[in-house]
Amino acid sequence: MSKPLFEKDGLKIFGNNHLVPIMYGFELSDKEKKEFDYYDDEEILDQMFFRYKGQMYDFGEFMRVDLKNSPFEECPIKFHGHHSDSFFSGILISWIDGDDENIKVYRYYS
Repeated sequence: MSKPLFEKDGLKIFGNNHLVPIMYGFELSDKEKKEFDYYDDEEILDQMFFRYKGQMYDFGEFMRVDLKNSPFEECPIKFHGHHSDSFFSGILISWIDGDDENIKVYRYYS
C-alpha cells in the first residue's frame, strides 16, 4: 500500500484525488442493477452510484460525515459520507464544489 494522504492516531486515509464519475441507475448494466435489487425497476433509474476499484456503490449506502468531533475532523480533505467495510475500514466520499458529475473517493483504515 502507498503512503497515506493523512494519518493520525492510527487512522490512515488513502487515495489519489482522482475524479470518480457519478452514474445513474439507467446507466448500469442489467447485471449491475441486480446488485441493487432493493430498488424496483422504476426507482433504480434515478438513483446515484459510482464505481470504485471495480465495485459499484450506491450513494444510499453512505452515512453523512459530521466533521466536528469525528476522527476525520483534522484531515485537510473534507469528507461528506462514509461507508464501513468493517469496524476498522471503509470508503469515504468527498463532493466537489461546483461539480455535480464527479466525486473523490478514499479508503480509510484504523
